[in-house]
Amino acid sequence: MVTGFQIRKVWVGMYKVMIVDDEVLVRVGLKTTIDWEAIGFTIVSEASNGEQGYENYQKHMPDVVITDIRMPKQDGLWLVEKIRNENKEAKILVLTCYDEFSYARKALKAGADDYILKSEVEDDELIKLMISIKEKLDLQNKSKIEEESTPNSEELLRSIFDDLIKNKFRMDEGMISNLNSVSFPINDAYYAFISIEACHTSDSQSDTAKVSNAIINILIDQLKQHNTAYIVGQQGCVSLLFIALSELKSDQLKRMLLSVGNSSMQYFNIAINAVYSTVFHKITEAELVFKEHTEKAQILFYQKDTNSIYAVDQISFQEPKVSELKKKYNSLLIEAIGYENRDKVQELLQEIGLYFERELVSPLIVKIFYSNLIGDLFGSYGVYLANREVFETHKTYHYQIEQSYFFRGIQLLVSDFSSKLISEIQKMRFINSKAMINQAINFIEYHYAEDISLDDVAKELSISKHYLCSAFKKETGENMSLFINKLRIEKAKQMLLERDAKIKEVYEKVGYANQQYFSKVFKKITGMTVIEYKEGMGRK
Repeated sequence: MVTGFQIRKVWVGMYKVMIVDDEVLVRVGLKTTIDWEAIGFTIVSEASNGEQGYENYQKHMPDVVITDIRMPKQDGLWLVEKIRNENKEAKILVLTCYDEFSYARKALKAGADDYILKSEVEDDELIKLMISIKEKLDLQNKSKIEEESTPNSEELLRSIFDDLIKNKFRMDEGMISNLNSVSFPINDAYYAFISIEACHTSDSQSDTAKVSNAIINILIDQLKQHNTAYIVGQQGCVSLLFIALSELKSDQLKRMLLSVGNSSMQYFNIAINAVYSTVFHKITEAELVFKEHTEKAQILFYQKDTNSIYAVDQISFQEPKVSELKKKYNSLLIEAIGYENRDKVQELLQEIGLYFERELVSPLIVKIFYSNLIGDLFGSYGVYLANREVFETHKTYHYQIEQSYFFRGIQLLVSDFSSKLISEIQKMRFINSKAMINQAINFIEYHYAEDISLDDVAKELSISKHYLCSAFKKETGENMSLFINKLRIEKAKQMLLERDAKIKEVYEKVGYANQQYFSKVFKKITGMTVIEYKEGMGRK
């Protein structure tokens, strides 16, 4: 471990400088034009190109690198990127001419701290710039020393927050002692919880975190203006604050959050969703209030695109039976997917989503519903979901839904899953349709005399009946029930040609349960009654 003495020695000693330029005169000029040691620097290395400069950087680890841009082998831009990828704290200055500003801009973008015009190398501008660099380095090293020598209050607060969450804000002696250690009011104060989430999505997680932190800082500034004590931490994607103030009312909390929301919209064009608890006076009540607040803060599951501030007593979740929702929607979605009807699928998913949001259905019920829906789709279309390059396992989808913080994430997951499933069905149908339908026809021709239906054929082929129905009609031009009836009537016609054939025996042999229905189907398909056909064929 580095001692305080060693850190202090580096801080007050000379900062190391490396010069990289392919022109010898420039390097000599830079080394001799000013008294480097008088302003706290020492030249430790020089190089004539970026490649050599990087090798020397690794040997000497200078605090400051002064480099030209246009050089043989590897140029200054390459060197800036290499150093910056390894060291975020080293100061990098680029040398440029009046006609090279485009290169200077690229260097600054790559991570350089500043640039020097070669025409200014021999005047006071270089001294001013290096003094400025030294001040920044001094500040960096001072901060490091302070971090080593003093406890990290932010880490301490995070630790206390984590303990409070684990303890569910049960205020035993240990918790109260921890709060005392950071001067959080224990007596003669009013308390409340705030959960806040900013409706912001970005391709970059760092951008999302930056904006969320900025919005929390706006709220913290508001709290500080009112001399409010607070402890803040993260619960998933939501920030949770525990606050204390000598005088605190619910309407005061609401005004504060509305102000934060307005600032968020003004500066970032991003809405906030926030929930605040009831205000309580005894810190020992924190456990019960926190329990209620946590339950009601689930409303943040339904992210809104406009500023939405809720008091816990305004929130009431509905808990419809999952079995009823499943009965109403699942078969419709399975059928729409089987018919490859993307518009219908999206229409149904949108209808389901609007129902959940309008009725404020408990997030737990929502997650159970969608997990069951994915399970039913695996049951109906498992053969198409076996491609691991396209689909995850059912267990994985269940876990993703279970762990989702927001409703939108689940909606996107299910919508994307449905769309991919339709695409996979279309692809597989194109490849396997003829073979599958031939297999279905063979089964029907072998079992037509039995009481068979679409369900039986689908079960035999291990596919969804909705898919089979659609594929069969596409391939043959008629639905399966008509195909079965035509086959049965054709077989019946052959039997009726026999002189001693009895109608009762015929309809039973071709799979009909009663003569009346057989006669009805026979006339519909042939255009004549059974008797008319038998007599007509007899005369022939």
